[in-house]
Amino acid sequence: MFGEPFVLERRDGLVATVTLHEPEARNPLSPQLVRELTATLRALAEDKTVRVVVLTGAGKGFCAGADLRRMRSASPLEDRDEYDEILVLNRLLWEYPKPTIAAVHGFAMGAGANLMSWCDMAVVEDNARLGYPEVKAGVPSATVIPTLMRTVGRKRMYELVLTGATIAPAEAKEIGLINRVVPTGQALVVAHELAASVAEHHPSAVRLTKEIVKVTTDMSFHQALEYAKDLRVISRLRDDFTVEIAQGGSADRV
Repeated sequence: MFGEPFVLERRDGLVATVTLHEPEARNPLSPQLVRELTATLRALAEDKTVRVVVLTGAGKGFCAGADLRRMRSASPLEDRDEYDEILVLNRLLWEYPKPTIAAVHGFAMGAGANLMSWCDMAVVEDNARLGYPEVKAGVPSATVIPTLMRTVGRKRMYELVLTGATIAPAEAKEIGLINRVVPTGQALVVAHELAASVAEHHPSAVRLTKEIVKVTTDMSFHQALEYAKDLRVISRLRDDFTVEIAQGGSADRV
């Protein structure tokens, strides 16, 4: 695969699909893939023709995790520097200005499950394997811990990262780790349907909603309410702000 891109991108209307593309190695988060993925996501964040990003993997699964080949050959200092690049990707996705949806088939293990967790939503096929098995390899689960603390809670987080056990998609949905479980072969289809339903809304309203979530996550309850109120007022200042009332009396479009 020398010379081929590690990340592919295609457009479907207002939705961009980004594909991890090293299927023979099961799409590991190698340094090159991480750099290409980060660059692609940054470009899409600035592209006004894109409203939602769907992230998926080529071949038999989403992402098998860390690049074990590179881990075996890298010195501790090299590993630290390369992990810094993963932290950049982590922060980029966690604070991304547009909605992100992971479409997962086959497997999302270790760093691959981290990548899924950093997305806003996740659609997972019913036979996929999910888990955080780093502890079994003698290393701690690291950057996913703050994410899991904020998504599934402290006790569930401990069970996931200390046992390293594989979790079934149905259980992952039950604990709030993913959004939807779909039949085999349908993850990308359903993710695109979900993306299209989000993309039809005004991008300013979606962006400010994401901003409220990002900023208020670590605020006190009362601070969060005040911040959310202020951004709601800001949203009404745009030139094209309108509220259309449907026949049933509910707001149809803002």
